[in-house]
Amino acid sequence: MKKERPFSRRGLTLQVLVLIILPLTVLLTAIAVGSIAIHQQTMRASLPPEAQQAALDPALELTLVAPLVLLAPLLFALAALWFGARQIVRPLQKLEIKAAAVASGDFETIQEPVGGISEVQHLQEELASMARKVQASQAGLHDYIGMITSAQEEERLRLARELHDDTIQELIALKQRLQLARKASRDRDSAPLLEELERLAEATIDNVRRMTRALRPIYLEDLGLVTALEMLSRETNQPDGLQVDFEKTGQERRLNREAELALYRIAQQALSNVVRHARARRASLMVEFSDSAVRLDVTDDGIGFQMPRYPTDLAPNGHFGLIGMRERADLIGARLELRSEPGRGTHVSVRLSLARPDNTARANSPT
Repeated sequence: MKKERPFSRRGLTLQVLVLIILPLTVLLTAIAVGSIAIHQQTMRASLPPEAQQAALDPALELTLVAPLVLLAPLLFALAALWFGARQIVRPLQKLEIKAAAVASGDFETIQEPVGGISEVQHLQEELASMARKVQASQAGLHDYIGMITSAQEEERLRLARELHDDTIQELIALKQRLQLARKASRDRDSAPLLEELERLAEATIDNVRRMTRALRPIYLEDLGLVTALEMLSRETNQPDGLQVDFEKTGQERRLNREAELALYRIAQQALSNVVRHARARRASLMVEFSDSAVRLDVTDDGIGFQMPRYPTDLAPNGHFGLIGMRERADLIGARLELRSEPGRGTHVSVRLSLARPDNTARANSPT
């Protein structure tokens, strides 16, 4: 697209003088002179000589052209309004729309020229420069978040291994010793206490195993995304509270480790938000496979919340879990959409496009 040449101050003044003021001045001068000449000719032709002197009085002729003096400012004001609307108001309105697009994450729209006077175009250039700096900062932040996410997953894996190899094994050994102590004890009063300690040890083992699966989803590594999501929905179910329904459609396929882990973590965080904040009775977890994409949906019937106007407003409102979900989606090139209204629940949808039917989508920068 050809970029419009900005107006200089001297060029703008010259254009206004040549295109507006001079033509109006010449036109009104010609009209005034012509009106006086026509008036004089008409008076000489229609009046006797003794009345011509009074009719051709200069003061009287001046009153004939006096309205033209008011017509000049009126025409000039109309021309100024037209010029202002075309060169100032309309470009500013276009610039406002483009600035709103930048606020929502579209950094390319601001590069298209809006025209107008030099001040408006200079303002657009400054906004475009600011948008490029913000985009570069977001790219750097995106890489940094990717490194943090990888380090976080490595730390989770390390903790899960320590819990599995050390803590759980020691708890199992403690439970076995309690069993032996209960069987060897001849004191009937201590038997109930030992039995209670054995139950506490068994419950602790289950809790630690649940923590280990949360830190390191072994089902995801061994059996794939669908099985891991199904187990996640079962573990999120509450006996007297939240009920989570799981559904899978399409032909299941394995994705790469990063994509499967990101989708699993997004579902995990979404269900965690439902449990902690939504006050919902039912929720659904759905994964859909097609030839070109994988889609993940988490929906609940909870209290919902008022969605901010821009994604950047999530942090000030305290929605850090949603920010983490969005960042994980961006890291694998997926598109995440959030819909929520007070009293109408929340819907989280993630769509990951696939480069090939038997492969995963390549990771792209966020748009």
